Amino acid sequence: MRMKTNGKRVCLLVACLTILGGKVFGETPEVLTKPVLPANALGGVGTHAEPRFMMFRWLRPQVEAAEKAWREAYELRKTPEEIAAYQKTLKEKFIENIGGFPERTPLNAKITGRLERNGFVMEKVLFESQPGLYVTGVMFLPDEAKFPKPWPGVLISCGHSYNGKGYVNYQRVAALHALNGMAAFLVDPIDQGERFQLVDLEKKKELAASVHAHNLIGIGSILLGWNTARYEIWDLMRGLDYLQSREDVQKGPLGAAGLSGGGTQTAYLMALDDRVSVAASCCYLCSLFGLMQKNDPQDAEQNIFGQSAWGMDHADYCMMRAPKPTLIGSATKDFFPIEMTWDGFRYAKRLFQRMGYGENIDLAETDNTHGYDKTLREATVRFMLRFLAKREEAIFEPDEKLEVSDAEIRVTKEGLTLLEPGARSTYDLNRDEARRLAEIRAKNPLTDETLAKIRELASIRKASDLPETQIFSRGEKTELAEGIVYETIVFQPEKRILLPALRFSPQGAEKAPQVIYVNDRGKTSAWETDILPMIQAGKSVLAVDLRGWGETQQVGQKYFNPKFLGSDGKDFYTAYNLGKTYVGYRTEDILVLAKWLKNQSETASVEIHAVSEGCIPALHAVALEEELFARLTLSEALVSWTNVVENGGFSNTPLTSTVHGALRVYDLPELRAWVEQKGKLRLLSTKISRVSE
Repeated sequence: MRMKTNGKRVCLLVACLTILGGKVFGETPEVLTKPVLPANALGGVGTHAEPRFMMFRWLRPQVEAAEKAWREAYELRKTPEEIAAYQKTLKEKFIENIGGFPERTPLNAKITGRLERNGFVMEKVLFESQPGLYVTGVMFLPDEAKFPKPWPGVLISCGHSYNGKGYVNYQRVAALHALNGMAAFLVDPIDQGERFQLVDLEKKKELAASVHAHNLIGIGSILLGWNTARYEIWDLMRGLDYLQSREDVQKGPLGAAGLSGGGTQTAYLMALDDRVSVAASCCYLCSLFGLMQKNDPQDAEQNIFGQSAWGMDHADYCMMRAPKPTLIGSATKDFFPIEMTWDGFRYAKRLFQRMGYGENIDLAETDNTHGYDKTLREATVRFMLRFLAKREEAIFEPDEKLEVSDAEIRVTKEGLTLLEPGARSTYDLNRDEARRLAEIRAKNPLTDETLAKIRELASIRKASDLPETQIFSRGEKTELAEGIVYETIVFQPEKRILLPALRFSPQGAEKAPQVIYVNDRGKTSAWETDILPMIQAGKSVLAVDLRGWGETQQVGQKYFNPKFLGSDGKDFYTAYNLGKTYVGYRTEDILVLAKWLKNQSETASVEIHAVSEGCIPALHAVALEEELFARLTLSEALVSWTNVVENGGFSNTPLTSTVHGALRVYDLPELRAWVEQKGKLRLLSTKISRVSE
């Protein structure tokens, strides 16, 4: 066969290197330690001029199809019986996919301080939503002389503010409730205010806050089949318990309100807890389908596993509680697009109307940017007054100062709940669950039945059910050095997905072992240490970038801190909402490549050599389809998913290396043991999931 030659090949190479019978003699020349290889295989042309958006382009039509199915299902939901069945099913699905809720334990609530203001009183409250998991909040209570007890109760959730309940606008909306005769309980979410979950206890300083911290909690929760939202929702449910426990709060119907991240929490709470009779969710509700199509699915608690696949959009949080009074607060210039908000409102309004209660849902819009401005604060309180207190009055917020300083509103002595005696963090609770699950798995070794569950969890089809890969493009064989040739191949396992690869072969070999080389750092990032020795040993190496790695790696997404969670969190959460996993996608990539290699005349056997995050899909491929592979070599393999949970906020395992609920069925060491029993595992090294300090 005629071949091109590499123009920078050293002329004296033959004197330095001779490959005979798979053995190498002499020193490895510089031309091989620093080869001149193509910068990329895709070439940066056509529809793949920006390969880093490949996964987004591939996922978007699936989101559009899910949205179409959602709209079609909505139109079939008309009778009271059909609506009730839908509400029940969606509520059950939601709770199932965040892992259910903990058992109710004593609140151990106590009042730690009291402030008297002009027209209302502030009581500082500390309670435990779970044993040792402290929640800080402040009760804003009306003037007894003006509004006799008991008062209607409203729970207010904070958005992503560093100081939580101390943020001025959250204090003002709570105070406005109290000034109009309602008791408002303003609580700190996890990782805000006094409730930071990752703390340097010696320095008494938080190490992560708000969005970033919620995402850090998310990765361990995913592996447990939980969600950051599970913690937030349960804290609020226990907040309702506290309101119901007070003698000065009316028994029966309660209200819930919040903005931004607090709007998210309110949306969940009002959909799941029947005690919320009146709700106002501001600057959040729009469309998850729409956000994903903009490549903006937001952070951990705003994405519930599989919710797009089984038909839950933002409007559903309103419709799941219909016909209870519900207010959507919105801002014309919000980053949550106002057009999406109005579209979702119209769907919810029509369903309320079908039930005969169209007047029970409303939308308030302020000509402003994202935030709990005066217009939305007044709209929230007026809505609560109308439906909760049964009073129809115009509400106007006074101009005077209503808020206090962060120091004054502090509930705990040190300003951090984790410094309280016996305090525990969400990371601690995740660790407890991971250890409990490990004990259960230790008593139940892997079986064929377990493997079937793993397929289902990771969404991995059988190799026999996968289509044959197409060759999108293929270059000529080129001589890299005496005795070594390579070619560029771009595989297309399915429409819109391209896998760029370089295939290296010993020249003249009729049949040779074929190695699929997978490295999340790029297909040739370890050329000298990994790929070259295999070629010198007489093997052909297919070095490939699986989807979302190497040339198609999504970059530039700082919202999900790449140092901890990888650079492709947005694409990950889009797949997550569709009920899919990147582990499953990449495992199937390996399987179709293995099938292709099996059918090549020069193939003696198929092996995998995987590095770092590449070890996870490679391990799944061999465990589930062992007959395709002669051997699996793992280098820098993650020691376990349990280790990810153990390292908590210091874990640096990418989101794309997780499987929702995996630890309820299996862990990586158990898969490795399964492959080892088959005599096919070569484990070179392992790594822990921890950011280097």
